[in-house]
Amino acid sequence: MRFSLPLHFLSLIGFVFLSFQTIQAQDIKIGVVLPMSGAVGGFGELGKRGIDLAYMKKNQTQKGDKIQIILIDNKSDKIESANAMQKLVSNDKVSVVIGPMISTNALAMTKIADDNKTPLIAPVATNDRVTKGKKFVSRISFSDSFQGVIAANLAYKDLEAKKAAILFDNASDYSIGLTKAFREQFKKLGGQIVIEANAQAGTKDFKAQLSSIKAKNPDVLYLPIYYNEGALIALQAKQLGMKIPTIGGDGLASNKIFFEVGKDAVEGYMVSDYYSPNSKQTPKGEAFMKAYEETYKEPLSTFSAMLADAYDIALYAIEECGAEDKVCLNDKIRNIQDYEGISGVFSLKNGESIRSAVINEVKDGKLVYKTTIEP
Repeated sequence: MRFSLPLHFLSLIGFVFLSFQTIQAQDIKIGVVLPMSGAVGGFGELGKRGIDLAYMKKNQTQKGDKIQIILIDNKSDKIESANAMQKLVSNDKVSVVIGPMISTNALAMTKIADDNKTPLIAPVATNDRVTKGKKFVSRISFSDSFQGVIAANLAYKDLEAKKAAILFDNASDYSIGLTKAFREQFKKLGGQIVIEANAQAGTKDFKAQLSSIKAKNPDVLYLPIYYNEGALIALQAKQLGMKIPTIGGDGLASNKIFFEVGKDAVEGYMVSDYYSPNSKQTPKGEAFMKAYEETYKEPLSTFSAMLADAYDIALYAIEECGAEDKVCLNDKIRNIQDYEGISGVFSLKNGESIRSAVINEVKDGKLVYKTTIEP
């Protein structure tokens, strides 16, 4: 005898099954803190592009849980950064936080991350103190101590510079960290720092500092500052007839403003960086680069690549641990091994990135890959 269920009963079973799936699925919240306005608003826009593209590619887990991005503009300010972090962990109950961009703002968020046992991925905050002694803070960029050493080696060994000048921002944790690392390594190699001068963010006229540097006749200028002031310094140095090889950090040539304002004055400038679209790419990097160029009609930015990697790592940890177990999430993020990301292959050990660095050089108004340096 053949047994069959009534059609309305089958429909009811289907409804119950779908309802069960709906109940099982949940929204998983990832907090993002970026400077969408203020002094380094350009960094925030590039970071958001990376997360937006990564989110478009994957915005739910294998179980069907939907990822919800909660973006807060920290206005390039450290107090706003701390307030944003507190809101995300206390009110929004996020599983992971990504951001901010610069070290000073990241340092305002790290204690809150540790106190609330919420993983914070600071993708491009390079100051050593961002991760030092922290239990719930990770980064995927290298640290300033590594980046400053790279720049000093480039100056002394490759450029054969024996006398260096440093123009830095003494109110910036990023700039201070790079300066310290460069100074120590350059002197260790046998070089001499002939002058250090201050170039504080927001300043427009640097001719007095540059004139003092010119009078010391250095072989190289180290410029560990951000793009706005960097472009003005390049212009004013050219006006003063200065022709000194110049090396910056990852924040110097990181925005199109540097090229638009600096024009031919920035030609030949060299920067240490985590990534170059002109270097060898991972398959994931190739695909992302193509999507980025099709979407934004310009070359892939380092910051976009790094923020996309941060999002993908957060998603990987959520897939492994679920959204609720923040200790598990944190452990997966902080100790990821041989991760093939958009920006390259790297590992994290106790939240500290182990990755290669690249040197890029400005040629014909564009950043061109020069060389790769292994850790």
